[in-house]
Parts: sequence; structure tokens; C-alpha cells
Amino acid sequence: MKLVRPKIIGTLKVKIMMAGNYAVINDIKNAPNKIIVQCNSIGHGEEIILRIKESKPGDVLHF
Repeated sequence: MKLVRPKIIGTLKVKIMMAGNYAVINDIKNAPNKIIVQCNSIGHGEEIILRIKESKPGDVLHF
């Protein structure tokens, strides 16, 4: 999956979706800054959150 890091990321959380899989989601409701990245487990989600926080706005991240 490819993600271009937005300028505003908000609070990132690992949540369980309705289908039973995990996803990293932020609390922003506007479309340009909304982030939803699927992950395998809570640990994998924490690694994704760390990579998003360490990157700069406009960087392209591949998961």
C-alpha cells in the first residue's frame, strides 16, 4: 500500500474494523488528511504509526 503523508496527521490509533481486521486510523474526518492503513496485528500497527510519525509531510511510504 502506498501512502503520501499529509501535513496534519492527528491522533493515530490501531482499531479493529467491522470485518475483524486491524487498521491504523486517525481522528480526522476530512478526506485529504484521512488515514486508513490495514495491518496484521497491534504490534504491526504500532510499527506503522512509528514510521508515519518519523516521516516528513509529502513523503511517500510503502507498507
